[in-house]
Amino acid sequence: MVTLGKSTKISRGMVSLRRRRPFQLMVLRRLRELKKIVPVGARRKADVDTVLRQTAEYICALEMKVAILRRLSDIYGV
Repeated sequence: MVTLGKSTKISRGMVSLRRRRPFQLMVLRRLRELKKIVPVGARRKADVDTVLRQTAEYICALEMKVAILRRLSDIYGV
């Protein structure tokens, strides 16, 4: 046990949880923003694995579109 102040006792697990909490909140906030940007499908409450997989697929699709547009630009000289 860790003693804080006069009579407050907190287990070591709680202390490490408080240190991790800002990081977890930051990750959740960024996942929420990512869900707004990336089309995740019909389910808005998708789990983290689904969101990251959909994000990777979306990035690949965007890279393919950029490559196609570059080729078309080279062909037509635009």
